[in-house]
Amino acid sequence: MALIFHTPSPRRSSRRSLGSASALALAALALLLVPQGDARAGGTRSHEVQDFDDFDLGEADGAAIENSGKVTVGFSTRRSELAKTTSAFTCATARKGDEVYVGTADPAAIYRVSPGKTKRPRRKPAARGPNADDDGGAPGKDELPLEKLAELPGVVVSAMTQLPSGELLAATLPGGVIHKIDRKGAVSEFAKLDVKQIWTLVVDGSRLLVGTGPEGELYSLTLAGKDPKVILDVDEKNILSVLPIGGEILAGTSPRAKLLQVKPGDLDGTLIHDFEGDEIRSLAVTGDGLLAAVNTFEGRGLSSLVALTKNLQRTSLVGQAPEGDTNKSDRSIKAKAKLYRVGLGTRPDPSRAAEATWEVWLSKSDQYFTSVVAADMAGTALVSSSYKGKVYRVRGRRDVATVADLEERQATSLCPISMSQKDKRVIATAGDGAAVYELAPADLRVPAIYRSEIFDAEQPARYGALRVRGRGPFVVRARSGPSDEPDERWSEWREVKVKRETDALLGRLNVPVRRFLQLEFALEDPVAELREFTQFYAPENLPPLVKSVAVSPPSFDAEDDDEPKPRVTIKWKADARDDDDLIYRVQVRPEAGDDKQWIELGEPGELVTKKEYKWEIDSVPDGTYVAAVTASDEPSNGTRHALTDQVVSHPFTIDRKRPTIEGVRVNKREISGTARDVGSYVHDVMFSVDNGPFRAASPQDGLYDSNAEGFELTLPDSVGAGRHTLIIRARDLFGNLGSAAQIIDIE
Repeated sequence: MALIFHTPSPRRSSRRSLGSASALALAALALLLVPQGDARAGGTRSHEVQDFDDFDLGEADGAAIENSGKVTVGFSTRRSELAKTTSAFTCATARKGDEVYVGTADPAAIYRVSPGKTKRPRRKPAARGPNADDDGGAPGKDELPLEKLAELPGVVVSAMTQLPSGELLAATLPGGVIHKIDRKGAVSEFAKLDVKQIWTLVVDGSRLLVGTGPEGELYSLTLAGKDPKVILDVDEKNILSVLPIGGEILAGTSPRAKLLQVKPGDLDGTLIHDFEGDEIRSLAVTGDGLLAAVNTFEGRGLSSLVALTKNLQRTSLVGQAPEGDTNKSDRSIKAKAKLYRVGLGTRPDPSRAAEATWEVWLSKSDQYFTSVVAADMAGTALVSSSYKGKVYRVRGRRDVATVADLEERQATSLCPISMSQKDKRVIATAGDGAAVYELAPADLRVPAIYRSEIFDAEQPARYGALRVRGRGPFVVRARSGPSDEPDERWSEWREVKVKRETDALLGRLNVPVRRFLQLEFALEDPVAELREFTQFYAPENLPPLVKSVAVSPPSFDAEDDDEPKPRVTIKWKADARDDDDLIYRVQVRPEAGDDKQWIELGEPGELVTKKEYKWEIDSVPDGTYVAAVTASDEPSNGTRHALTDQVVSHPFTIDRKRPTIEGVRVNKREISGTARDVGSYVHDVMFSVDNGPFRAASPQDGLYDSNAEGFELTLPDSVGAGRHTLIIRARDLFGNLGSAAQIIDIE
């Protein structure tokens, strides 16, 4: 038996079946009964947002994304953009606590922010286009008032603090100059140190502490800028963070994240803790705990500061966008960030940090932390991040929330302010696009907004039911578009009417058929919260793709003494292309037959799910056949909406006739003859003497490749003189065996 393949190309046919929108809508409603988390492979699918990590992929404006997996009312924001600079890099709170100074890069300038004042924005034009807020020209949020105080020599303001007398001190890169700026913006030189970088300025009683690089020195100066002394000199290149606490001084270093305690007369300091990381970027105290923001880097995108800090290779201070890069899209940063906390006791004792347990309160990948500040003295901290302008609120290992999501890519620094005993606010600065934000307790005259990530249906899709768990009041809107960034091609926001049914709020989207979707939730009450939501959709179905069909004869080894089972193996390659589940229909027919002669393989009603079928041929007439494989995505789309694809194999031959042995000639110990097969090719010829093991005969022309093959053999020396029984056996491509026996006399 043999398989004979001819040259015609595979023949393909496709057909599509599109159902009505109402049928898809019914399918979506039916899926409301599906348990949470069930994502169908095809047909009706769902976008699901259920926990903190899911929610954190979206954007919050006045909303807080809680670590427990819900969105609540958070901070309201006011924003002012700094158009003529590349980054708002650092900030410092005024000693009275009612103003904040912001330092920028390119150029190095200082702005004064006055949160207690109000700057009314221009009246917004009536909403138009897909990104409009549909507010009909109502006034927008109040802008954050700020004024430019001074412009300094250098590229970036790297550190600031305020003297008790009211003058502001600022350091710029490159160099070791500390500038003094009065209330009117007049600039003078306060001090000059023999260093290349100044990273932090801290007033501690009657002295100024200055953390520098790249020699890892901490300086102490008088508040008049005199008598500079090195009080800490370590092997690390940079002193990035300095914190006076309980009459002691703590310092954090880079490029190894070491926390040191400064001791009088001991330039080496005392090692408090050696973190696994590359830097301690920021230190803070809240409640009875010490917090340390520790970053670890695998690589970075270097900023315009790189020319000034070539010797500073592993610090977040050079982790901004490359010079001239105006692309504000999110980029994966090979960094890991952790916020550590250690208890210092009822009376803050920094030495406890060397023996008490450090806990990880917050851990993030693909980002680094830029600042940590105490939001109150009850144990709450705010942490700014390089990722999507995120600001996190942390109250413990399990109490974490994203409370701000700045428009710019990075939140670069945080400074708390206090307008009154009850009015606590925070100023946040942003880089990769320069802006300043005020974060204040939510003002629900403007709803707290949560916008989901841009969902990708992978194909243009119909969007159906929305199931929301939470409590209101809130307003839901949706929009769809053809791109992964909203632009003028996107639809306008459309409200989704929701009503409570059992334990959930149910609604239905009315947006155009597009590939991408975004949802928005506006929380309008302090008690409103969003816990999870599921949005059902049905992408346009793609037909499956059958790539090839191959038919193989029965498998056997040349040493086998028996014929193989009479069956061929039909194998195929097929892809769903849209993750649908597939089933297959396998058919055969004579090559010259018509469509009425297809023979269905398998039991009636049998669903073939594997990409292989073994066809028993013991009752099939010999001849040339073709096999057809039809793939269907019925399991995912139902019988009405299923799409199919079919490929027909190359012709192959079924051969169940055994070969014959003809014309055997014996010449002493040399024997020859011919093996012939009617249906296919001769695969091999073997011989046996006196029922001994079968051994291979040789083809006369050097290879077995036709249906008639001359063969020859030489009897082995072990066959002595006398009469012997010779059996010659031929096998064809299907494993059919034909044999002939003969008595021979050897002299």
